[in-house]
Amino acid sequence: MFWRQRASIGDDLKDWIEDSFDWCRDRFGVDWQTSRQLITADKTFFTAGAGHTPEVAQQIADDIAKLIPVRSIEVQPIAALDPEYRHSYQDISSVAGAYLHDDEVPLINYDPSLMTKPIAFINTMTHELMHDRLASYVDDMPGGEPAHELSTDLHCTTHGFGLFALDGPAQVGWSGYMTQESRAYALATFLDRHDVDPEFAASRISGRSAKALRRAVAERMRDFAT
Repeated sequence: MFWRQRASIGDDLKDWIEDSFDWCRDRFGVDWQTSRQLITADKTFFTAGAGHTPEVAQQIADDIAKLIPVRSIEVQPIAALDPEYRHSYQDISSVAGAYLHDDEVPLINYDPSLMTKPIAFINTMTHELMHDRLASYVDDMPGGEPAHELSTDLHCTTHGFGLFALDGPAQVGWSGYMTQESRAYALATFLDRHDVDPEFAASRISGRSAKALRRAVAERMRDFAT
C-alpha cells in the first residue's frame, strides 16, 4: 500500500506565496525581477568589515538597502537584556529589530547582541528595511493589511534574501511571522523561478535548514507535476 506524502503547508498558503511572487513581478517590473540574485553571505554582496559596532551594523544595513533596493535608513542599537539572563531565545523575537516609520526620517532599532549571529542579524535588517520597501503597498499586496507582517517576511525571499530568511530564524531558535516550512517553500519557489540550483542554495545554509529546503523543493515539484 502506498501513502500520499503529507504536505508541509496548506494549498491556500502555497497559493498566497505564488500570488505574492506574481504581485512582486507586476509591481516592480520584469526587469527588476530578472535582476534578482540569490544573496549569499560573502563579499560578493556585503562590504562591511568584521566587528559588532554600530558602524558595522549601519554598513550591513546599507548593503542590504542597495540590494533590495530601498533608501539608506539609519540603524541604532537598543538597550536589551543580556542574553545570559534571557529565559529562552524566543524572548529575543520581540526586540530583535523594529522599524519606526516616518516618511522623511525613518529609523531602525536592533538588539546589538544579535550581531554575534550574522545570518540572523542580516535577516532582521532585511525584514525591517522591507517594511520601508512595502510601506506604500500594504493594502495592495495579496492578503492586504492583515497579512502585512507575513508579506514583509515573504518579500525578503522574493527579493533574494531567502537563505537568510530560512537560516536566520533557525540560528536563534524562533521562526518569526512565517513558519520555517513556509519559508522553505518560498525559497524553493524563488529558486525555481530564477533557475538557481537547489543544491547550491542548500550548500550555503545549515544542515537542518538544508533538509527543509530539499523537502520543499521536492514538494513543489510534485505540486507542479499534477
